[in-house]
Amino acid sequence: MNKLSKRLNPNTKQFWENIYSEHIDQKKIRSDGDHLLRFIPIFEKAESVLDFGGGLGGNLKYLSGKLKNTRFILVDHSEVSLEFARTELLGEKDKQGNRFEYYTTLEKIPDNSIPMVISIQVLEHITEYKMYLDQLWAKTAPGGTMMISVPVKGIRDRNRQHVNKFTIKSMFKILTSYGEIVHIAPRTYSKRSGILSTAYFYVEKP
Repeated sequence: MNKLSKRLNPNTKQFWENIYSEHIDQKKIRSDGDHLLRFIPIFEKAESVLDFGGGLGGNLKYLSGKLKNTRFILVDHSEVSLEFARTELLGEKDKQGNRFEYYTTLEKIPDNSIPMVISIQVLEHITEYKMYLDQLWAKTAPGGTMMISVPVKGIRDRNRQHVNKFTIKSMFKILTSYGEIVHIAPRTYSKRSGILSTAYFYVEKP
């Protein structure tokens, strides 16, 4: 793959290093913010929260402002994003007793150890998304929750960065391979049509 292809391919580390560098320069720290507010009771039950593909750490910054004495784990293949989160946004701990860890892969995290695993607006960018879902489910502790958010536009999704075009139906089919009951909650709606654009899906591990 040549240099130009790496810059344009959302499956490459270089693509996201460039994106995150631009966001840092523009002071644009994305998070799901109040979208996550309705799920706080679920997060409060978890002593550890893992955010896979969490970028600059915006979601963990938001959650850490709502939670206490929680272990937060940020996983992203971008060293640029992790360094920013570690030195500028989150640090190692905060005044509410929360602790923060940073990893470029899931390898060092024991299986069946994390009660709350999230991945928000990530899997649509990854060709081998099923492999990563399997890994995330393996890390989820028994009785814990795996929460995924993706676009559900299907063929209506014209975003060139999205290599996967999920629908509600396809997500249910994918996630029922992990648990019989899949919960869904709306995230955003199309401003033009009013049709659901992105959604949260979550599954509890027996």
